[in-house]
Amino acid sequence: MHLVSSTQEKGEIMAQTAVLLTAHGRVQGVGFRYSTYQLAIRHHIFGFVRNNSDGTVTILAQGAPSMISIFTDAIAQSPNSWAHVTKLEQVPQQIQPLKKFDIY
Repeated sequence: MHLVSSTQEKGEIMAQTAVLLTAHGRVQGVGFRYSTYQLAIRHHIFGFVRNNSDGTVTILAQGAPSMISIFTDAIAQSPNSWAHVTKLEQVPQQIQPLKKFDIY
């Protein structure tokens, strides 16, 4: 479940949804954050990706509901051949005024 909001941009109403993801598995030291960034840019997702001290990776993803669905499916299947996601937690988030996707 994602929280959905609408924003007005150039006269059009665009639905937005946001989710906080936590990826478990082989997700650090394998190019996971950069691959996640590339997916986010390709699917017009705003937010961030960052490593956590427990070996997981956190991703905040915000965008059109259809793009978020494609993005989370791609993350769950591992965004590159070196990474291996064994579990992907998803928590709905409030919409934020995001304009880009960052790697931390």
